[in-house]
Amino acid sequence: MKVTVERDDTIKILAFEGQLDVASSDFAREETLKLLDDKPTIISMAKCTYVSSSGLRALLMIAKAAKPKGVKVIYAETIPEVMDVLQMTGFIKFLTCAKTIEEAEKELAGK
Repeated sequence: MKVTVERDDTIKILAFEGQLDVASSDFAREETLKLLDDKPTIISMAKCTYVSSSGLRALLMIAKAAKPKGVKVIYAETIPEVMDVLQMTGFIKFLTCAKTIEEAEKELAGK
């Protein structure tokens, strides 16, 4: 699992690449939490090919950690297989998701 900063201006865009599973979920969570600041954050899931139950927990912990900071986190570009997991487990109710980066940016801008 790689966590990279794609953009860091008024909105921060991070990208997850690889599998978010038991071997990588703690790393992804810790790296993402280090990168969270006071900027709204979009996490691109376009290259995240798999999410296990530990990966789901990491996604939820990231969103929960951002809340007290007043930082909105949106997961975007989630591939269909991962989106199916989010929907089947009900995590879609707890996470803010957008189909594209552009949609996420509009939501953050309140449009």
